[in-house]
Amino acid sequence: MGRGENALKKLFLQKTLAIINSELELLNLKIQYPNLFQNRKNNYPLSPLYLTDETYLIEIMEMVSGLFLSKRVVTHNGTESPLTEIGRAFEHLFNIKLGDIHKKHESVIKRKPSKVTEFLDILRKAIAEESKNKGYL
Repeated sequence: MGRGENALKKLFLQKTLAIINSELELLNLKIQYPNLFQNRKNNYPLSPLYLTDETYLIEIMEMVSGLFLSKRVVTHNGTESPLTEIGRAFEHLFNIKLGDIHKKHESVIKRKPSKVTEFLDILRKAIAEESKNKGYL
């Protein structure tokens, strides 16, 4: 092995260490300032809508599950919309994170019969009450 090869190896190791150090620095910055590194899908603006503190994610999942099971939501090409796409739309609409949408869907489905559509019943009652108050019922 000649002097030139050793110098080349040394330069290669120095460059490799510099890249590793840069990656470590970037990783530390991502840990310190995670909001600056969040990559919003398609750069959509935040929705102006937020849920109140009295609203639970499982209640939103009731609506997501109902829309999915009713097969009333379709994709742009007319095919049945997957549960996750409906869930992600609600996440964007209300600036929330549902987490594992399939698990949350199962949680809605396996609730006690009196609780399975509790939030949807509240919505139905609110609409019926407003209709009654305005003299339509």
